[in-house]
Amino acid sequence: MLIYEAQHFDLIRHFETTDLNFPSHLHRCFELVFVVDGEMEVIISQRCFHLKTGQFLLILPYEIHSVITNSQSRAKICIFSPDYVPTFQKMIEKSSLENPVFNLSLEAKTLISNVLFSVNSNLLDQKASLYLLVSELMRQTTLIKAQKEPELLHSILTYIQDHFTESISLNSMANTFGYSYHYLSKYFNVNVGTSFVDFLNETRINYACYLLSTTEKNMTEIAYLCGYENIRSFNRNFVKIKLCTPKEYRDTQISMFFDM
Repeated sequence: MLIYEAQHFDLIRHFETTDLNFPSHLHRCFELVFVVDGEMEVIISQRCFHLKTGQFLLILPYEIHSVITNSQSRAKICIFSPDYVPTFQKMIEKSSLENPVFNLSLEAKTLISNVLFSVNSNLLDQKASLYLLVSELMRQTTLIKAQKEPELLHSILTYIQDHFTESISLNSMANTFGYSYHYLSKYFNVNVGTSFVDFLNETRINYACYLLSTTEKNMTEIAYLCGYENIRSFNRNFVKIKLCTPKEYRDTQISMFFDM
């Protein structure tokens, strides 16, 4: 089963791994992998790439990927939202990287590592470093048209991402993409590992969490902004997914902020 990782909006975070092995999964964020020591294999949309010490690799949003360490590896990973690099995100629509593995000069590597893998960097430095990173990457590779099946999955997930705040359904999506309802339902379940309705609700609730943490909008406003037509459906789905009420979630976020 394919794992869908629901990442928050307006997100950038980093972590370190040792001997990483991770099954096939996808998410709406970019994923930057930097091998500090050792070797690993990253499989992206059925293409295998071998990474050695000092090399970088960039995984695009919604690309199905997995990681294998056959011997030993130590790596740093930075996950960042497409919201941080909108110009680049627009460039890569319905495309893949011919070769996502790339190298950086010592100066660029030091700058990017100090910013993207540091807890003290500010937002402007982070965005500047990300654009420097993708600029260096595109000097070393080219864009190719995504394969048919990954392209359909990418198109479906991107469509949901662009329209989840509206009144959308699997039937309306089937009409949009020119497939039968039953085919698209089965395709979605097989490739994403969950139903369209559950995926849509998880996307909406994750956006609600972002709004609860970053704005002072009331619950009714947030429910509407997330695509729900009434507060009852919003509350029911929020509790089902997050195991707490929206108010409890906001109170927890406020408490965490003051404890910092």
